[in-house]
Amino acid sequence: MKTLTQVPVGTQVFFGNAAKHRRRVEKLINTVLKRWKYQENIPPIFDYYDVFSRGMGSESEATLYRFFDREGNLLAVRPEFTSLIAKTVATRLLDWPKPLRLCYSGDVFRYEAPRGGRQREFFQLGIENIGGKKVSCDAEVIQIAMESLQRIGIKEFQFNLGEMGFFSGLIKKIGISTVDLKHIKNLMELKDSIGLAGRMKQLNLSTKNKNVLYSLLNLTGKSKVISSARHLVTNEQSMIALENLESLYNKIKRQKLSKHLTIDLSGVRGLDYYTGIVFKIYVPGSGFEVGSVGRYDILLKNFGCDLPSVGFTFYLERLMPFFFVPFRDFTVSPL
Repeated sequence: MKTLTQVPVGTQVFFGNAAKHRRRVEKLINTVLKRWKYQENIPPIFDYYDVFSRGMGSESEATLYRFFDREGNLLAVRPEFTSLIAKTVATRLLDWPKPLRLCYSGDVFRYEAPRGGRQREFFQLGIENIGGKKVSCDAEVIQIAMESLQRIGIKEFQFNLGEMGFFSGLIKKIGISTVDLKHIKNLMELKDSIGLAGRMKQLNLSTKNKNVLYSLLNLTGKSKVISSARHLVTNEQSMIALENLESLYNKIKRQKLSKHLTIDLSGVRGLDYYTGIVFKIYVPGSGFEVGSVGRYDILLKNFGCDLPSVGFTFYLERLMPFFFVPFRDFTVSPL
């Protein structure tokens, strides 16, 4: 049978040097996490469908591998770790001292087109900081991610930093439907100025509000971006978000790491549970992000508790080509 000799689309096999390199990258990053006192959490590979679907949004929800067990329960294979760790905290760790510092690693599964070295099955390694002060924990998570990259020999990298609270505040004031908002976020993420202009022509918005949305595409750079963004602020939510972003940037600057930060207030796409800072991590020559970060202060409410949280994850397959020696030749990928 053909299926017995082929690798399914979206999976890959690591062996020999490739397997050794992957374990080596994982081990080196874990030395950084242990030094920062992060404790390992090993969640299940599958859980109830609702655990993942509530915070992902309809677009991401469509990528879930789902199935019914023999009792008729709808289950899903994990597409990410954050929802599972949030559930663990809410059901088992509420009495533990805060902030909780948890780390994880393992394969996740998403039914989407393989791209940028990331297949439908791919390896994530990351941390969650739960229950601590917002700006301090945001800075800690960013610093750990940067140290992890340096630990595996990557010296040149860039973090594109956005703020979902700022964007949400603007949208709340302007008033846009959920469907239109999804399209606008996608166009902003792609930096598609022509597509965004065309989409806004179809919306019943004032010229002022259209200009506010369109101007977000140009709010990219260093700390001066925050000053420019203040001219767009019309409510308390957006103002607080900018103040937090400025405090965070200054904390990273005091660590002499701000050269790796770019503020990008049009970076607004991602899982629906993100509420504050979001950023993507890039390495020169990668073409795609090698990791991502987000604050998700409302996610734990799905599980009956209310704790501010932030975390990051690396996509190990995208990091591996930049670790010491290339080893793509050692992987077996689908035809």
